[in-house]
Amino acid sequence: MDNSNYNYNEIKSRDRLDEKSPIPLYFQLQEIIKRKIESGEYKPGDLIPTERELQEKYGVSRITVRNAIEGLVFEDLLVKKQGLGTMVARPRMVEDFSNLRSFTEKMEAQGAKIDTKVLEVRKIGAPERIATHLKVDPGSEIIYVKRLRFVDGEPIALFSSYIRGDIGIGEWDDFTGSVYRLMEKEKGIKISGAEKIIEATSSTGEEAELLGINPEDPILIIRNTTFDHVGTPIEHAEGVYRSDRYKYIVKLKR
Repeated sequence: MDNSNYNYNEIKSRDRLDEKSPIPLYFQLQEIIKRKIESGEYKPGDLIPTERELQEKYGVSRITVRNAIEGLVFEDLLVKKQGLGTMVARPRMVEDFSNLRSFTEKMEAQGAKIDTKVLEVRKIGAPERIATHLKVDPGSEIIYVKRLRFVDGEPIALFSSYIRGDIGIGEWDDFTGSVYRLMEKEKGIKISGAEKIIEATSSTGEEAELLGINPEDPILIIRNTTFDHVGTPIEHAEGVYRSDRYKYIVKLKR
């Protein structure tokens, strides 16, 4: 068969599979589902037809359907929900590691509406683990801030911030916005950089309840230590992010 003149775009204009095409059936099915998502026929949060329904509609094997779905899950277009089925994924918020910005600044850059629920603000003695990150003596006075962050009305991340008590930030300050802006604009602190550690784990009961997910659902934990212009650590923050709504991109050059 001469495939040189086969029009690849034809599979994007129909709702059927072509068994004579050189393009694999699973890929053709992917394109059909993707087109339905892009056109709005399948909306974010909608369940797509079951594997059996797709098999019957398109006359293909179970493995073909599964390969098509797995490919779209990999592309972040679909997500599997245990006990429910496969649904159209909501777009994830993206963080680019090429520069240092606060959560608020990153989300605003993507045109998202940010809201914050401050759950707790108080002075505490630095636990040994936190004291190590901030390079202070254990028991030293620090400010503890716990916040739930919303993007377009949906809870996305839960933050616990530990701020040195000797940089002029107190319990009376406004923590509903960016802590970086609070430091730089109101306190005159120059931020030079940060160190991030990313881990994948499962949510606890409290985290799941606040973030609107199920216990044991996968989450990302981002531990971030921020430094001032002379290299002094001034904040250690630990963020719990919904992995279904957040992802990171690292740009590398060689």
